[in-house]
Amino acid sequence: MTPIPHTYGSNCRLAPIPQRPSENGMPQIVSQFFYSSLIPINELLSNQRYSSSSDNKSVKRQLRPFDLGDNNALEKAWMRLPSDQYRTEHEAIRAGRYESLRPSPGLLRLRQKLVEALALKHLELHAGTLYGLPLTNNAASTSAEMGELPACCPVLRSDASEMLQQHFCALARKAYPELTIEATEREVIETMTAINKTKIDTFDSEQNSVLGNLSARRREAVSLEVQASPVTSARRIVARQGRPQSSSRITPSLSGQTALDVPAPPRLPGTSVGMAGDSFIQAGSKSGFTKPRASTSDGRQQLSTSKHHGDDRITLRHHVPDSKKETESEASVLDVVVGISRLHKVSLPALLMKPIYWSPVNDVAVVMRATWFYRDTMMPVAPLVANQLEAGYQELKPWTETWRDELNCAVEVGSLGEEKVSYCLWPQDSKYFNSEMQKREPGISAEAFCSAHCCRGDAAAQGSIDPIVEGNSSNKEGISRAFSNYHVIYKDEKRAFLLKPSLRPSAYYGRRPASKIVKGFAVGIPVVRGFDSQAWDRIYGHGHVPDRDKETQQIAEPTSHSHENDEDRPCDACEADKDNGQVTDLILVAHGIGQKFAERVESFHFTHAINGFRRAVNDEMRNPIIQHITRQDQNGVMILPLNWRMGLSFEDGGPGNHQTSEQQTNESFGLKDIEPNTIPAIRSMISDVMFDIPFYMSHHKSKMVNALVFEANRVYRLWCRNNPGFADRGRVHLIAHSLGSVMAVDILSRQPTEVPRLDLERVEPETQFFEFDTTNLFLLGSPAGFFLLLEHGALTPRRGRRKPGADPRDIMDENIVSDAGRFGCLAVDNIYNILAKEDPIAYLLNGAVDPAYASALKPAYVPSTSTSIFKSCPHKLLD
Repeated sequence: MTPIPHTYGSNCRLAPIPQRPSENGMPQIVSQFFYSSLIPINELLSNQRYSSSSDNKSVKRQLRPFDLGDNNALEKAWMRLPSDQYRTEHEAIRAGRYESLRPSPGLLRLRQKLVEALALKHLELHAGTLYGLPLTNNAASTSAEMGELPACCPVLRSDASEMLQQHFCALARKAYPELTIEATEREVIETMTAINKTKIDTFDSEQNSVLGNLSARRREAVSLEVQASPVTSARRIVARQGRPQSSSRITPSLSGQTALDVPAPPRLPGTSVGMAGDSFIQAGSKSGFTKPRASTSDGRQQLSTSKHHGDDRITLRHHVPDSKKETESEASVLDVVVGISRLHKVSLPALLMKPIYWSPVNDVAVVMRATWFYRDTMMPVAPLVANQLEAGYQELKPWTETWRDELNCAVEVGSLGEEKVSYCLWPQDSKYFNSEMQKREPGISAEAFCSAHCCRGDAAAQGSIDPIVEGNSSNKEGISRAFSNYHVIYKDEKRAFLLKPSLRPSAYYGRRPASKIVKGFAVGIPVVRGFDSQAWDRIYGHGHVPDRDKETQQIAEPTSHSHENDEDRPCDACEADKDNGQVTDLILVAHGIGQKFAERVESFHFTHAINGFRRAVNDEMRNPIIQHITRQDQNGVMILPLNWRMGLSFEDGGPGNHQTSEQQTNESFGLKDIEPNTIPAIRSMISDVMFDIPFYMSHHKSKMVNALVFEANRVYRLWCRNNPGFADRGRVHLIAHSLGSVMAVDILSRQPTEVPRLDLERVEPETQFFEFDTTNLFLLGSPAGFFLLLEHGALTPRRGRRKPGADPRDIMDENIVSDAGRFGCLAVDNIYNILAKEDPIAYLLNGAVDPAYASALKPAYVPSTSTSIFKSCPHKLLD
């Protein structure tokens, strides 16, 4: 079938980005975004392998370029971030004129919002205790009377530093005392104290009114409960009231927030550019599984999608100002959905790529916006070096005829003349600077916020997974600087050469590298400005990154039947890509035991196994033999992990654990209190791997089951929100392994035969049953047969379950079917039990249906590898 060509018009996601007008004729940079990952995000491009840049030690994984569509979406979003206000302020501070400047009102309002959000986050983190003291009126007042309030924990400093780096200019943080880490820490502690006092005053007043209406015995019981957990009781009162009475330091809209990066309400209002049904959810807190709360939804945040130049992948986050009149200081954070399967998003300007549907633990990739590249490999130059190259480029203007004449004259003069056209990559002579700030700060900043907001799109930048705490001695500038003593000679508007000290022009030694460069010889390290897709294809093979030059030619040569409004008509190829991306089958995979251990050992992480499994399935789905036997309306599958164990703790009471004070006293110890300190490595591994089974057999069973249901419904809701119409036309299948299969059998035994229609307006996902109908259940290495034996259960069809091909009389026959609530009566169409002969915990299921008939059946063998598919797929695909 001939592929549909792209129109490359304004509504095509592959259309070149319009050129910005330049006052001095400087060519626009053709930037390219890269991400660092061992596994590509596009399953169809699984055989790509590139080498990472040698001068960037922070990127330990392979650098991979985004495809053209994703790169365009990222560049469009990046170009929406620059602000004239930020740029003017940045240049004024660097020029030494910041003494007369003061922070703008919008900047101070944004800072106040972020301080309040950080204070609420740490109140939640410390479970209502401040400075190691319980939240009582005396404790709060004592802390308020102290002159210098101590920090609540060592993490506060790193959180404050990260907050300031994400939302404020680097020069402003150094110039304005209000934006220092110390001032922010002090403000956070004061806000925490004010919030505590407000909550306690509200709690005391309501407690007195409630106790006055109770009997003496009941009043004593309530008082004991309050003394045991004053914070929990206060939170219940706050939840009933909606929010406490705010003091002058607390913004009412933030009283229910706990996340640092979400100072706005969790649900954004509609805007003029919003598209119905095109919303995305931010993958957020992983602690939502421990205590699902109605007041905080599922720990996620809805994103309003806006279409920009034919691309619907750019989403706006936490930009809800207090008033209708927005200020430029309250900058936006943009999320861009990337990848063929649209499973990841890139946050700008943080330049971090995170998964959308599962927890980003050990699955966060650093993103780099590159502007300069090594000519021989087309790999990006490190942002710090690239920005120095760009600063020299803008200063010397090598794209002009004047520079060409100057370079030719320098060659004619000789080595003394060539010294004049050699530019020092890192200027160190103080006579070129007008202020101390200029000595310390580069002309073009590589810091993420300044690169996005304070520059005109000419800055290279790179995200960072590990937060850098400003002010630490280990982070001071000058410890390591690539090409510290190098010079650069610009040949023309695109090419330049990095020269080490032994190669740069010298009249003393008679070195003349510029003459060789003009003649076409390579001297030093050749670099180029802007990404060259043709060179990339020549080095790494065709098909990795689309050729932008060919696309430009296609735009310049329209077909004969084109019309004047072709630029505005929808792109048929983009629409076809959207239709192909609307998969018809969603497969959710629940893991078994051992994922607590995977939090410490990344190679055991369940997400990596599912990523490899998804790619293996997609490869198999492209097999013509497989395509021949699939149903006609089948349009691909999507496999997503259910990390139900993530964030689940058995040390605390958890949801639904209402115990009396006597019970809490008798059971106040935890596993660490009874575990000997001998052989810690073995004990830690056993507790993280094997203890999931006894926990499931204990009173924690309901907590584990609810966690799986909550996570499955969260992922399903997120998928339906991002794929409108799937709830009506799509099918859901469940794969469960080991202990997860037992939990799946338990849940599906209580699952309603007919699930209510999905209500996406509901804030909290259901925790008692799946909000979707399960078509097929695949059990892998499952001990479900043994649990059916223990519970005296049997596999029986569900009454009223209209399975395709079933006799209508059988689905209502009392001798065949059963009802919901009986263990083993599952609300599914088909059950597949897959096990390895050597698996000691896997059991057969045929005997649970009809023992006599099962004894006459022979097992069916499926193709396998020497190792399990979850271990073999990632290694096979990386070879």
